Amino acid sequence: MAIFIIMTKEYENEEKVVYKYGPDEKISGVIEYNKDSGMISQQEPIVSEFYPDEFFFKRAGRRLARMAINDNFIERTTIES
Repeated sequence: MAIFIIMTKEYENEEKVVYKYGPDEKISGVIEYNKDSGMISQQEPIVSEFYPDEFFFKRAGRRLARMAINDNFIERTTIES
């Protein structure tokens, strides 16, 4: 099974960065990284009977954690495998 996840930065300031994530730009959830605490949290889940949110959230969280290591929060990225 192939997967495709798109992540688009919605907002960034000194305290946090917020991304939309999902299988496309119409079906998406929201994930946040708190720069002060280093915590990643879900702000809104994907609401779809066809796409399990946990699957997408975990992979988006891993990508966000990798970006946080280098403090390099790019505008848009994809996860493909």
